Amino acid sequence: MSRVRVPAVLMRGGTSKGLFVRDAELPPPGEERDRAILALMGSPDPAQIDGLGGATSSTSKLIAVSPGSQSGCDVDYLFAQVAVDRAHVDYGGNCGNLTAAVGPYAIDEGLVEADGAMAVLTLFNRNTGKRVRTHVPVRVGRPLEEGDFAIAGVPGTGAMIVNEFLDPGGSVLGSVLPTGRPVDKVQPSVGPPVEVSLVDVGSPMAFIRAADVGLGALPVQVDEALMRRLEAIRAACAHAVGLVDDPAEATLRSPALPRLALVYPPHGYITTTGRPVEDGAVDVVASMLSMQKVHHAFAATGLMCLAAAARLPGTVTNELCRPVSGEGVRIGHPKGAAEIGVVLGAGAAPTVEAVVVARTARRLMAGDAYYHDRA
Repeated sequence: MSRVRVPAVLMRGGTSKGLFVRDAELPPPGEERDRAILALMGSPDPAQIDGLGGATSSTSKLIAVSPGSQSGCDVDYLFAQVAVDRAHVDYGGNCGNLTAAVGPYAIDEGLVEADGAMAVLTLFNRNTGKRVRTHVPVRVGRPLEEGDFAIAGVPGTGAMIVNEFLDPGGSVLGSVLPTGRPVDKVQPSVGPPVEVSLVDVGSPMAFIRAADVGLGALPVQVDEALMRRLEAIRAACAHAVGLVDDPAEATLRSPALPRLALVYPPHGYITTTGRPVEDGAVDVVASMLSMQKVHHAFAATGLMCLAAAARLPGTVTNELCRPVSGEGVRIGHPKGAAEIGVVLGAGAAPTVEAVVVARTARRLMAGDAYYHDRA
């Protein structure tokens, strides 16, 4: 057993936190890399006490960054979602929250130069093969962190980073509606059939009516019986879109995708912090599960997909959403609200040209991370 040193930066991006490293500092892709990432995070362990993970899906993440390899792209990045209590690293999709921190990391680490007041970079996400145009405020060549922009789920304010996710439809499954239909009925292994909208914009999501599983308010957590039912629904959805051959394999083989979201109508909305939101302030309300737990806020890729689904006729989300004029969709979630811009394609088939998300990001710590190579 040997001790391995990895130069790393701990960063917050949106409502997530993760470890940022140079891709070349990790072992080559494969089992050795997965072991290194698990060791860096401290998984598998519910407390991640022997690593740098934060014991939640929102804080057990890693981004590997490298110089741009694609024409017109400044930076490449690979997202790893690390299971907390299982030895599993998922590369199936992107992280919209941590994407907001990729530009600031690349500038601070000297991978790109930043002049003027705004650095506009094109990022290439290796998980999805998609591009992101990011707008990072800068001052004297460094990312600006101070500002007056606030996002629900993060204390205080910061500089607004705007990410344009370009051509995000079918990022993992190849099409905006992977089954070709806006609504499907799936039969989970627990409980009766349920109607679901399966949408892939930024990341695959499964949307169900919260009322269909007996929920009338945003949950902080759910009991064990309901979680079994919700995971069974998610597993049936994973099978329906071809992510697993058998729904019984979904929790082990595809624990992150598709994410499951519970959708509510936009009235009588109260956040999990107890703050009522004025009627008319949001267009639709939702909460989501991540790695078989209730997400404390809402994943940014989930917000992207939800906003797109809200504008696609016939989906569960569109049915519950207030009629939207223009490109912005105002989404209520457990910690507050977020507005997401959606640019739909002009063709007959459902396409999405871009989704626009505003976030903040901050460098928290830089230094050396250590793990033990037990191979």
